[in-house]
Amino acid sequence: MNLRWTSVAWSIVYLLLLLSFATPFSFITIFVMLLPGVILYTTLSLRSFLVHIAVVWAVAFLLLSNPAILLLAVFFMIPVIVMGHLYKTKASAFKVVAMGTGTLLAEFLLVFLGITVIFGFNLASSIEDTLNTMTTLMENMADSGLIATELVWSPEVTQQLSNLAARMTPFTMIVCSLMLAAITHLIARPTLNSLGHAVPSFPPLRDWRLPRSLIWYYLVTVLLTLFGGPALMDGFIGTILLNLSPMLNFLFMIQAASFFFFLAYHKKWNPAIPVLLIIVMLFIPPLKIVGILDIAAPLREMITRSRR
Repeated sequence: MNLRWTSVAWSIVYLLLLLSFATPFSFITIFVMLLPGVILYTTLSLRSFLVHIAVVWAVAFLLLSNPAILLLAVFFMIPVIVMGHLYKTKASAFKVVAMGTGTLLAEFLLVFLGITVIFGFNLASSIEDTLNTMTTLMENMADSGLIATELVWSPEVTQQLSNLAARMTPFTMIVCSLMLAAITHLIARPTLNSLGHAVPSFPPLRDWRLPRSLIWYYLVTVLLTLFGGPALMDGFIGTILLNLSPMLNFLFMIQAASFFFFLAYHKKWNPAIPVLLIIVMLFIPPLKIVGILDIAAPLREMITRSRR
């Protein structure tokens, strides 16, 4: 009985999230859109899950009278099934988040490819039009004395920003996919545990070790960026490097954070110290070199060996 009412409650939450797409709150609710479906898929049989989903979709369609809501629901249902299935099979947290991220990323790419090919959508032009609208608004505000004239973008800056944003689309898709999957897991795991479904958690951050191959990717990226020349950087390879570089920097910062917690654990420091170091690293990005060294050199072995 408790499970039945819990399922009904999560179905209502799912319905409200779908309805939120018709409101400005969709920019917030989208980050938890996968959550109700994952909970329902993991806790229910396939037949019961399909019944709940069908009812929610039907009610949402009747209330909004917009078929686009069903397309969005189908889009998010695919990663829901992937992550829910992995939860049922007791897969590791890393695998759940990785597969959820990969599924979302594949969908984003397919949708982007579809609207580009079928509708002739040009992302760079669309971004430039948006920036031009903002520039016009800023010019009007500058003429009225509301903002300084120096803050108004020139047409050249607008075009450069639009081209950069368009080239950074893969990175944006990866970040969005990772955020959706990670937020879903962070909320779903304790929720499922409270419902009697044991879900593996991430290992302690201090134990995270990223593959050493990242060092080679980083070296290649740096060398090509420094010596590739304008022709290379403006082409396809340059676009790859433009997206790969921030991803590698992010991973190295994660590894540095892991090392900070590892060091604090073995040195028995106050737990607040690694947190403060991470905050400092956010303002001083070159500190990510700690993560690079942690991957490339046996720093942890040296620390544990010195304690013996």
